[in-house]
Amino acid sequence: MENPGLSKLDELSREYSGEVASYSGIAMKELFLLVIVAASLGATWYFGYATTITTMVTGIMGLIACIAITAKPAWAGTLSPLYAILEGMFLACITVVSEAYYPGIVLDAVLMTMGIAFAAAFVYSRGIIKVDSRFMSAVSVMMVGLLFCYLGRLVLEFFFGVSFSFLDHGIIGVIVSVAILLLATACLFMDYEQIRATVQGGLSKEYEWFCAFSLLVTIIWVYIRVLDLLRILRGDD
Repeated sequence: MENPGLSKLDELSREYSGEVASYSGIAMKELFLLVIVAASLGATWYFGYATTITTMVTGIMGLIACIAITAKPAWAGTLSPLYAILEGMFLACITVVSEAYYPGIVLDAVLMTMGIAFAAAFVYSRGIIKVDSRFMSAVSVMMVGLLFCYLGRLVLEFFFGVSFSFLDHGIIGVIVSVAILLLATACLFMDYEQIRATVQGGLSKEYEWFCAFSLLVTIIWVYIRVLDLLRILRGDD
């Protein structure tokens, strides 16, 4: 989901520990967190802990860690690695099931996710898409709308037995999945703007962890959406 990190910049700018954040520092921390996610996912898969229970428990714990870091960015240095471990375990079950039904889909999803992240970074660096207040407001409104759609679907399916299976396959499923993936990509632009504002604003180096965490949240969301899109496309073959 969309990262609320941008709203924290004014707060963070009032805190300073001497050494300032840098692009290289954020990049190294992001790489470190991604390695942890991959290692956690692989270990969970290898040792046979990629179960539905694991997914539910780590999903809830990861959400709690995410809320804690967002509420207190200074905790990012301590909690971000823990969040990465939990997210790796959370993704393990999804990844294992997807790979079992559609061999090779995980590698395709990883490569496509990397491609989207790098393409978004290139487009942002070139100023092709300007992340201003209007852009952020539009993305925020769409994120709220998506959240209500998720909640509405959950309530209707759980309490009233309404089926939305048509959203999970066929041309409608593809359209919906692509739309959500585009929204997730838009959140990447907001993360890059957050990183730029952090570095150019001279924020404390400790908040490199917060920027890396923010970007990780979005990259994981993009990966899940890419995996879902590829699943729909392969399922319709």
